[in-house]
Amino acid sequence: MSKSREEINKTEQDYWNNKKLDRKKIKPLRRHAFHFSYNRERKLLNEVIQVTEGKEVLELGSYVWSDWIKNKVVPKKLTCINISETELQTGIDHAKGVSFETEFHLMDANNLTFPDESFDVVIGGAILHHLDIEKTLSHVHRVLKPNGIIIFLEPLNMNPLYKIYRKLNPQERTPDEHALVSSDFKIIKKKFTFDHYFMDFFSVIFGFISLKIYGDKNYGNWLNKFGFNLDVLCSKIPFMHVFFARVVLFGKKK
Repeated sequence: MSKSREEINKTEQDYWNNKKLDRKKIKPLRRHAFHFSYNRERKLLNEVIQVTEGKEVLELGSYVWSDWIKNKVVPKKLTCINISETELQTGIDHAKGVSFETEFHLMDANNLTFPDESFDVVIGGAILHHLDIEKTLSHVHRVLKPNGIIIFLEPLNMNPLYKIYRKLNPQERTPDEHALVSSDFKIIKKKFTFDHYFMDFFSVIFGFISLKIYGDKNYGNWLNKFGFNLDVLCSKIPFMHVFFARVVLFGKKK
């Protein structure tokens, strides 16, 4: 029997309020596998986030903006929402002393209560896969102004090896989350045009080898760089996209 949205929301609140996720096991591999792609991600986000300059921005979440926007761009106003009181407070703490107006709401991203066409840009880091994507993006489309922009960074779950890993390590994620699959991209295409930037396939394979050789150190070694360069090359080949671990979406309201 499938869970109701209310039941899922309560579980999400519980996990985030009480910090139940345990990602200690995966962190050493991520430090190797994502070492170069994190730099690529940062450069890419620094470029696309410029669209928030002087704009009304909504974050689904509450503190990814502190990495993406803070000390880089000055929006007209930043509004953040979160279903978790603890996560929302983290965002409020990050907002102390910023030069632009901020506003924080305890709110379910599946049911945005803002008026139509309230925002120029909607952003989110690793958030859509915790939500009913079709319902959430319908609300995002509604609250965006004409030609409004979306920027999301999301994990993927199309590679069979990742599916197996996720099954074997449930402590690293909330019970009802669902990293994006091909059908989710079809949902996004209904309401947005977008570019996507795929990251981390070969870098995960070579990162695993690198971790075994070097241990939890020396992340900038040639193995990790080789895996990263293969990823950059293969990310340009459409049929390879199903193998990647993460994606940045930069789109516009239809």
